[in-house]
Amino acid sequence: MMKISAILILMILNPSYAVLEDSIEVPKYGGCLNETAYDEDPTTGYHCHFSGRSCMNGEKYLSPMKAEAKGLPKCTCDEDYNNNVYVNKCYSMNTHQVTCIPTDETCPEMDIGPRSNSGLVVPESCGHGSAAYGAFEPPSCGKRCTCNYDYQKLDYQVMAATTMYGMCYNSQTHQGRCSAMKDHCDSSEMYVDSTHALVSGKCPCTEVEVGACIRKNGKFKSCAMAADSCATGHIFLSPLELLNSEHDHTCRLCKDTWNCVDNEEFTSDAGITCQKMSKKRKAKQMYCEDPDVKDNCPRMCGSCCADDMGATFTVLEEEVEINCAEFKLRDDKDAICKSDGKLEKICARTCKKCCKDDATAKFKVPGRDNKLFVRNCKW
Repeated sequence: MMKISAILILMILNPSYAVLEDSIEVPKYGGCLNETAYDEDPTTGYHCHFSGRSCMNGEKYLSPMKAEAKGLPKCTCDEDYNNNVYVNKCYSMNTHQVTCIPTDETCPEMDIGPRSNSGLVVPESCGHGSAAYGAFEPPSCGKRCTCNYDYQKLDYQVMAATTMYGMCYNSQTHQGRCSAMKDHCDSSEMYVDSTHALVSGKCPCTEVEVGACIRKNGKFKSCAMAADSCATGHIFLSPLELLNSEHDHTCRLCKDTWNCVDNEEFTSDAGITCQKMSKKRKAKQMYCEDPDVKDNCPRMCGSCCADDMGATFTVLEEEVEINCAEFKLRDDKDAICKSDGKLEKICARTCKKCCKDDATAKFKVPGRDNKLFVRNCKW
């Protein structure tokens, strides 16, 4: 067991291949619907889940397409806290800690279930970087167990990619794959729980492999979590089947849209850092065709744009430091963004400087001698 354990650590920390963030695709998710309850109260009659196995008596599972056709809320595993897919919540009587685990796994002690606090009203401002509050009464934030967000105690910071998953491990090849479902492992693999000491903390949703729906004509349709997310007549490929197929698609449980930083340690084949490359007038055209540069310099290449939740700052000569999550709650944020160029960079998404949020966005980039040039999204 010690030999396997050591290999597990080595395998997870040193993956055999890298995946460019731009190439990653994610599934759409369905949910469990109680039509009678939903007609009476839309906040309680429909819940987002990975598959029909999570549905209760009186509920039926709707695929993402069927849910969308009925006008039901979109289920996600992204930054949208309110519509994140539910996972299981556990409680320890010894440590008094709440732990979020994949729905397939069994709680070590008390099983609270996957929908705890689903009835509490969560404001739209709740999300990556927010402070947690409202464990027992609304409004509430950070007190659910979901696909992307782990439960946060007290007023701890709510952070994306904090719910952890297990893995499918092949003891013969010593290869492992992060997985959210036990039946995503094939007969040669064993499922290792997310709470196992050697797996814990190493499989966030960004690393979890998922399967896909294949059309009747054999063409790829979309990434999918389970067979009941596919249309009638379509074939579901498990994550390993997809990996070994002719379909050139990389499917993950979620995609990182909340971090946007260039790798400070990276240098190109020419020995140039991201920072130095970014100072060139046509940096994007000159360097970003190189996959290594695009992967390590996503901010420079414009393949991502986000608020920096690790940064704190003061505004309008106020003494208390805040972060972007707190800043976006202010009514005067638009005016402050326009007057503070430094803040525009720190809270780029809140300040509407992300091209994916605003195609008309303009921003300043450094040129020679650190002179700033105004560029648009076509740059």
